[in-house]
Amino acid sequence: MRTRVLFVVSVIGLLSAGPLWAMHESGHDLSDREWLVIKNRVELLDELNFMPTLLPTILRNRDVLGLTDQQIRSFRDWRKHNYVNMVDVMNTIIKQRIEFKKAALNPIITADELRHRQREILQLQTQLLDIKLSCRKIVVESFTEEQWDNFAFIAADHPKLAGFFE
Repeated sequence: MRTRVLFVVSVIGLLSAGPLWAMHESGHDLSDREWLVIKNRVELLDELNFMPTLLPTILRNRDVLGLTDQQIRSFRDWRKHNYVNMVDVMNTIIKQRIEFKKAALNPIITADELRHRQREILQLQTQLLDIKLSCRKIVVESFTEEQWDNFAFIAADHPKLAGFFE
């Protein structure tokens, strides 16, 4: 248990690294290596929400998907305006979940207090879902049938997405 908490706290520390976010907020495309670092960190946090994080996979495979310049601009604009907030919400959820688990083992904390804390976490998860749904909206409204077919092919090799296309 202590090792798991230490791991989660370490992940939180890594995610708050300033230089990485500064590169992200620059408005310039990140290198493949930089996006790989971000993608790996987001995937660690992705377990916090049922909605998968789509953007790193889509942008990494933009040539295979045949994204138009307008689609790429739309995704980059979404990333510029939402990505940092999304990761901040994920980090807050992690912190509150750790605090919830500590409180759950504290005999002084009441059941009502735990319910209140759970409601706060659920509100954050809803906020995270809304952010991710705004990205999904771009995908749903802009993908052609061929792009959906190509995305299904890409998703088949992605461990978090495989098996979800019919």
